[in-house]
Amino acid sequence: MQYDHDQLLLIRAELGELVEALRMTAYDANPLQFLMRLENIRETSARHGLTAIAEIAATFEAALQRFGAHGSHALSDSFLGIISDAIGVAHLHPAASEALLASVAIRLGG
Repeated sequence: MQYDHDQLLLIRAELGELVEALRMTAYDANPLQFLMRLENIRETSARHGLTAIAEIAATFEAALQRFGAHGSHALSDSFLGIISDAIGVAHLHPAASEALLASVAIRLGG
């Protein structure tokens, strides 16, 4: 999808608000709400054609399921940083998307 500058700013603002709401939710205290907010980020990103952000959110969810509450705070901080970076460069060139996804793989240790 091709967006003009104003539309892209609105999408970034919407995603930024969703990430901030997620940041304020502790996975270990309320995993269902956390996962629902994460899913909202994934769906919003996918709906706007921001596939790198949607894929990062999906990878984040899979990592949380894999590791559970153990280490969830460190995992959340790492992924929220990556998602925030991706939102900052919202309409990524495919090579930049691949680099962000490689960063996710490295942070997960493989």
